[in-house]
Amino acid sequence: MAAAVAAAACGCGPVSQAAAARPAAARTGDSPARPRLPGKGGGPAATPAPRPAAPACPVPPRGVLSAAPGGGKTVALTFDDGPGRSTAAILAILRRYRVPATFFNIGQNIAAQPGLVRREAAAGHALGDHTWDHPHLRALTAAAQSAQIARTAAGQERAAGTVPCLFRPPYGEYDAATLALAGRQRMAVWLWSVDTQDWMADGSGSAYWVARVTGRAEAGAAQRHPVILMHNQVKGNPATVAALPAVIRFYQSRGYRLVAL
Repeated sequence: MAAAVAAAACGCGPVSQAAAARPAAARTGDSPARPRLPGKGGGPAATPAPRPAAPACPVPPRGVLSAAPGGGKTVALTFDDGPGRSTAAILAILRRYRVPATFFNIGQNIAAQPGLVRREAAAGHALGDHTWDHPHLRALTAAAQSAQIARTAAGQERAAGTVPCLFRPPYGEYDAATLALAGRQRMAVWLWSVDTQDWMADGSGSAYWVARVTGRAEAGAAQRHPVILMHNQVKGNPATVAALPAVIRFYQSRGYRLVAL
């Protein structure tokens, strides 16, 4: 799954220098000008009310997490690199089965498809920060890492009105600076425990890739709290979409509760 930005506005516009310099009356005996209503007769329009600030994130646990939360048997479906061509189809499947998921979005994709991010948030799914353009973080300075994280968090807030409380480093790579930066932004750092390798299908929806993604996802049943890594990349992941209903039914039939991170 950035910090909340509190904004306040007074609701009044500043007085221009020209207006301040004008005398109250042009000459003795002139009556003062009548005030004009906002938005009428050339007066300033009323200042719109500011959007409420997004709520701040709770203090995250230390370290890197990879076990689905909750008691009993739980499984978390996570989708990286979106939003993309398959996001709408994934959302439709999750809605059909009434299960939550977690989307780790890339900042530049949020900027390109803000409506899909709003749909993810409106459906109640968890949204996480996956950097601006998916770099190898260990190759970046701390300042560059901070910019990657902060820019994406700001993009999510603009798109959906929420701040990410979750962070997933691209490729699962991070260093001490990454963990410190995420902690200061109150983001829990999440990896995964089951890798479907669905990105390797490279846009194919063939029966081979559907079976491979399904099988690798279902291998998480050897764990009590698996976190499953899947993707919804810009170019689309049709094998993931085709496999998803079977994966959901598989875990539900084995007594797992599907949860968001």
